Amino acid sequence: MVKTIFDLVKIKITGGISSMLSFMRGRETKKTGFSFGTALILAIVIIAFLFMMVFSFGIAMAVGFQMAMQRCMWLFYPLAFIVSTVFAFVGTVFAAHSYLFEAEDNELLLSMPIKPSAVLISRMLSLYVLNLVYSTLILFPVGIAHRLILIYSRYSRADHYGINNFGVILTYLITLLFVPALATALSCIIGYIIGRVSKKIPNKGLLTVVIGFSAIAVLAVTGLNLGPIISALINYIDSIAISVKQYLPLLYRYGISSHSGKAMWGVLPIMTLITALTLFVYKYMSLNFLKLVTKRTAEKKKKYKSKPMQRTGVQYALIKKEIGYFFSIPAYVMNAGMSTIMAAFLGISILLRGDVINEYLPVLFPDASGSLTALLVGSSLALCCTLNDVTAPSISLEGKTLWLLKSTPLDPVKIFLGKAVLSPVVSLPGVLFTSIAAALKLNMGVADVLFVIFIPLLACLFSGFLGVCINLRIPRFDWSTEITVIKQSLSVIITLLVSMFFTSIPFVLAIVPAAYLERFSTTMSYGICIIYFVLIIALEIFYLCTDGRKIWNRL
Repeated sequence: MVKTIFDLVKIKITGGISSMLSFMRGRETKKTGFSFGTALILAIVIIAFLFMMVFSFGIAMAVGFQMAMQRCMWLFYPLAFIVSTVFAFVGTVFAAHSYLFEAEDNELLLSMPIKPSAVLISRMLSLYVLNLVYSTLILFPVGIAHRLILIYSRYSRADHYGINNFGVILTYLITLLFVPALATALSCIIGYIIGRVSKKIPNKGLLTVVIGFSAIAVLAVTGLNLGPIISALINYIDSIAISVKQYLPLLYRYGISSHSGKAMWGVLPIMTLITALTLFVYKYMSLNFLKLVTKRTAEKKKKYKSKPMQRTGVQYALIKKEIGYFFSIPAYVMNAGMSTIMAAFLGISILLRGDVINEYLPVLFPDASGSLTALLVGSSLALCCTLNDVTAPSISLEGKTLWLLKSTPLDPVKIFLGKAVLSPVVSLPGVLFTSIAAALKLNMGVADVLFVIFIPLLACLFSGFLGVCINLRIPRFDWSTEITVIKQSLSVIITLLVSMFFTSIPFVLAIVPAAYLERFSTTMSYGICIIYFVLIIALEIFYLCTDGRKIWNRL
């Protein structure tokens, strides 16, 4: 059984990594050497990891020096323990349910001579590895910061000689192993609750989307107020230390052990509790694992009511199909529909701070010609809409049912258009809300407001066609869950980067002259942006009509 679990975890992890790094999925390629897509993915991942580690290191050094000044360095690792657990938990909680209970290969594995407990353990271990990656982004720079503070801080130099270095390193390694275990147990609990509740709720997709966007809103507000939170943490570190020592004795003992490395017994209670919680979660989930994986919710029979048949166009039917499929997958809405939320946040910011923009913009750009405000709002809104990557995984999401779409006597270009139009449709609510907010709070005319509405929708259409073009070149049909294609496919990453780059070009060419050249008219700025997007959309349509047809026929 141990070998079976190891093989399942190995297949899950290596399959995910290889699928992300495979630039020509489904094509015959050489297995030697790096392709451009592989190098691009590695570069993006490394840069993101380094940025996160540097950010964590800076915060750890600032908070750590304040702890050293207040003679409470023992609080350093307990605080890092809590923060890293929360960070890892947030990173995996939204995917835990689909990862555990809704994987496409669950029924295949259960039909084999493999024990259900082995499948469940392999799923939990895969989540553990993912949580280990998330927690290491926090704990690795925290460990370096702790060591540097002990060596170079004059406030803790006297305490440094009484520290057992071997004990500190051992406690750090134990923390590194047990933080992802705690995050995995918590993620499994939430995933299990979602699985049980969703069986009794008819519209579970809407519930998941509401909960997900609420959590994202909380995280966004927390991120915007991260500076004041860190300042309050530094200013009241002594009071926090007293409260932890008084009301959380287990964390206090763990902090003493992690700082001095002498009283190793202080780590045992925390380690024991995490182990007991993880075993309890596994045992309880194993009792209902088969039921959650195989049970299907009984739907009420609907009475047929005869209605007059209505004839609709093929293009309308294809667009309606894409819209219905998009809103039927909560993970699709939450990950690919973030542009609408960002656009709404932009509109809220304009409603709250519009007077400040009207006051200071003429001061910053006294030589600006025409309505520079419309260009700035339109460009910001268009860049928000480029994060709308609904079309980047749209062909891959057809999966094993792609043959049904290809068997219909439809022109492939109509299918491509139906997928591309989904992008502006999804972004339309955020665009209209922000445009109305800009019309109410900013000094803009009718032409300016129309530009703010029209140009982001053009950018969305460009991004939509771009996603279809790239997904045609890099399809992925061997996914086990939709979240794999939506979040981890190469076509999504390339579409986001390329669309953001090409969307920023016309606004740089229009905003810079409009801000510093008095004779550069607003009409000319608007014309540059509109002509640019019309031309590039025409090139995308031309590509889909020529090479796109050939690639579609080969899929």
